[in-house]
Amino acid sequence: MGPSQTFNAEARLKSLGLLLPEPPSPVANYVPFLISGDLLFISGQTSIAADGRVARGIAGTSLDIETGQAAAKLCALHILAQAKKALGSLERIEQVLRLTGFVASADGFGDQPKIVGNL
Repeated sequence: MGPSQTFNAEARLKSLGLLLPEPPSPVANYVPFLISGDLLFISGQTSIAADGRVARGIAGTSLDIETGQAAAKLCALHILAQAKKALGSLERIEQVLRLTGFVASADGFGDQPKIVGNL
């Protein structure tokens, strides 16, 4: 983008058919986000859907790659929702320094990048 163009994260999400969910409330005793100086830290997010369903299973046995990808997408949207709640706007995000994804996997399953790397 050139200097005269601005990027609007929420408009981009909408153009992709994605809507930010309400930030999920913690299900345990933890803080969903923390701001320290110019850094925002967001705690782990789950794949709980608006209707309360959660993707469960083990990749490589009871969970296929497509279901895992859908769960990872929900987690990513929850991360963005928490960021918006913390910052007031996604436009305040300048850079992502670290993003970690965890996939419950069967022994020998090696396709985790297809699940978390396809966001």
